[in-house]
Amino acid sequence: MTLNAILVEDEANSREILSNYINKYCPDVNVVGMAASIKEGLELIENNDLDLVFLGC
Repeated sequence: MTLNAILVEDEANSREILSNYINKYCPDVNVVGMAASIKEGLELIENNDLDLVFLGC
């Protein structure tokens, strides 16, 4: 079973690092989008069928 996920993190470097870790260690998780703000994250949530949302601090 593949899980669809998005990443919401304001730091571009952190988004890329987390995306790389997920791709390497979680082959059943498909990152369908990344957002740099809450507003962008909400748009991704509304427009995608998601199973996971990763939120940065």
